[in-house]
Amino acid sequence: MAAMDAPATLVWIAPAPPDAAQSRAVTTWARSRGVSLAPPAPAPLPALAVDLSVADRVEELIERARDALVAHEADGVDRAISAAAALLQAHPELPQAAWLLAEVERARATRFRRLSPVDEAAADRAWARADALDGGRVAGLGEQVPTSSPPRATVTLDGVPAGAELSVDGIAREGATLDLRAGPHAVVVAWDGSPARATWFEAPPGTSTVHVDAPAPPPCSTRDLGRVHRTASDTVDASGVRCETWVAALPNAEGVSLALCEPGRCGPFAAWRAPAPWTWNPPDGPHDRTWPAWATWGLVGAGAAIATGVVIVAAGVLRTASSETRFVSGGVRTQ
Repeated sequence: MAAMDAPATLVWIAPAPPDAAQSRAVTTWARSRGVSLAPPAPAPLPALAVDLSVADRVEELIERARDALVAHEADGVDRAISAAAALLQAHPELPQAAWLLAEVERARATRFRRLSPVDEAAADRAWARADALDGGRVAGLGEQVPTSSPPRATVTLDGVPAGAELSVDGIAREGATLDLRAGPHAVVVAWDGSPARATWFEAPPGTSTVHVDAPAPPPCSTRDLGRVHRTASDTVDASGVRCETWVAALPNAEGVSLALCEPGRCGPFAAWRAPAPWTWNPPDGPHDRTWPAWATWGLVGAGAAIATGVVIVAAGVLRTASSETRFVSGGVRTQ
């Protein structure tokens, strides 16, 4: 891998910032190769606003539909169901959007079974869509569960950037290939817990692919390079990195090991030790031997602070545990 003419982003991978000798080693290595080092760029990403009051309005509409069912007011049921469904279609980013839409579909199913014009086939379809959204539950008072379940669907989500957080129907998911039930589903792609893309999709029976088109971090940004980590064999895993020109630096017993890198991979590492301080000519003047101020913000490693104070753990040993919120209404959820 050849040296680069454009500035290269420096990624220091270690539990602590470099000491004086390591900082001199990085600087002299860069000078010897004509490489200009730069800090990772900020990584702003669009964030969707989550208005939880929308969920409250949907809950009220579901209750209104149930009251109209008891009163045998078909028009009132239809109006409440349509208004609730429209709100949810516009807000797939809500964490309980799938569960709420499932309850809307069950209200629709009950309406088709109990009020004129009765339509058993439409009722079965609505209940199947509800089961696809939340996995199914025991029927509540006045509800009837169809004898058949929705067919299985294997869906591959295309366009989800590496390192993003993915949830489908309010449940955190690992990997882009999902085993679901055929029917509607809500997908949310988030960064650091903030939704960046949310949409509904329809999963047909069998195997299919759905394009999500979620925003990715800017190349050479703190988010892009934050996925870099040191492996057990003292190499670097740069999977998913999009930065065109960057330098990985690792501490070793005598100095540092550095490598020129490109998207997704690094070249061979070479050990480097700075000359003795009295022979070293720092680039910023004869008396300035300090680690450049910006470099602290370019560090990537366990406990290293990144621009906004976010801690990126290069070893990958600290990870937020996934959590799942279950909602139950109108019956007992089956596992």
